[in-house]
Amino acid sequence: MKVNIPVRMKNPWFWVGVASVALTAIGVDPSVFTSWGAVWEQSCAVLSNPFQLTTMALAVLAVFIDPTTAGVTDSDRALTYRKPLEK
Repeated sequence: MKVNIPVRMKNPWFWVGVASVALTAIGVDPSVFTSWGAVWEQSCAVLSNPFQLTTMALAVLAVFIDPTTAGVTDSDRALTYRKPLEK
């Protein structure tokens, strides 16, 4: 599996996608953000639930995969990128 991980990690939209998936898996609603303890408790609940953990891992994988290529690998061109494309 060849994936240009450093470039993805530098892209803020990658992190928005991963955070969104994680918050959805935890089952976040505004009342959860009343304390860090509540957030920690919900996070531990996800980690102890095999179904939620598996579906969260699959959702993160979906964010991670480049939909313009077949399979999980990046294209040969994407593997040559050194930094996110600038506008």
